[in-house]
Amino acid sequence: MYLKLASTSQPVNTSFYPDTGKDFHQISTIKNKRPQELSQLSGIVKKSHENTYTIEERLYDALALCKIKTSSVAMHITNEWRSRFFSQLDNLMDVENWEEDDKPITESSFTTLLRMIIYIKPARRPGIGSTSKGNIIASWTKDTDRLTIECLPDDRVRWVLSCITDGVRETAAGEVTLTRLQKVLSPYDTDRWFANEA
Repeated sequence: MYLKLASTSQPVNTSFYPDTGKDFHQISTIKNKRPQELSQLSGIVKKSHENTYTIEERLYDALALCKIKTSSVAMHITNEWRSRFFSQLDNLMDVENWEEDDKPITESSFTTLLRMIIYIKPARRPGIGSTSKGNIIASWTKDTDRLTIECLPDDRVRWVLSCITDGVRETAAGEVTLTRLQKVLSPYDTDRWFANEA
């Protein structure tokens, strides 16, 4: 089941990615990074196998984890972008939007999202959503053209798009690794989604 999107994609500051360079391997440490701050959370994590571990507690832990992960790559994104992204996460993981059986965002899926954002460097921030399995979704919409990417563990993504090309509506979908994503999307002129509007 898909939950609501936290927000629609919006133009952001074009200085979104200060000093990121072009080497994807520069961000390889994100994948295995587990900041020490995680051990200083409320202690709710220790209750993860108890029956009393409520959806509120699970969402609190997931939200804290996502924000700490994002802060650990702060050198790659601007303060403005991070602040707005945190607001999106707050909206997405509001307990009123969740069912007890739904799984909060997983660390492995969120790590793939961060690495994807830094790798493809979209100038427009995506809307975000979630599946009931805990995978985070990024979506970009431009007029009637839509691109949705589900972030899977281990740097894999599942994508679906619908767009007008040469006056004809086209749809496509696939599942690839992050390093292949830009290449498989390139025939569809991704600037329509990723570039800032003039």
